[in-house]
Amino acid sequence: MAKHMLGVLCLALAVPCMAAEPGSCNSLESLHWLLGDWVADGSKKAFHESWRAVGQKTFEGTGIESSKFDSSIQGAEELRLVEMGEGVFYLSKVTHNDLPVAFRLTICEGREFVFENPAHDFPRRIEYRRAADGRLSVRVSDGADKGFTLEFARAADGATASDAVLKPEDN
Repeated sequence: MAKHMLGVLCLALAVPCMAAEPGSCNSLESLHWLLGDWVADGSKKAFHESWRAVGQKTFEGTGIESSKFDSSIQGAEELRLVEMGEGVFYLSKVTHNDLPVAFRLTICEGREFVFENPAHDFPRRIEYRRAADGRLSVRVSDGADKGFTLEFARAADGATASDAVLKPEDN
């Protein structure tokens, strides 16, 4: 059943699916550290990402971008990490897309977790990196030069604007 659901998901979302290779990333186990609230507080915008486990094989999350000038929400996405078949998928549902976009976990080494969907226009690659001090760096890119990086701190740790900063790399 899980393999059938993976096939349907891949066809519906045009995600290239490959058979799992030895050493592939096929479990949410190494991502439990991500659960909780994260804040990236830049000079013009604030970003909040929140994750919770809703089962052994599913994490649900939200991502909210708000203006620092009037607190209005500038963007929001519903997020999901799902362990199914022989892989882990990052699903993102944003308002300007009718369907969620799926990214497959392709690298899970140490503190680096990379989700990719080469068939998507932008982004094609989402990288989560856990710093030694517990911070979170998220790089959203085309897999090459175009993209941006968000630097998050745990909200429960009393994050301040100087602790978590948006690093614009490209506009």
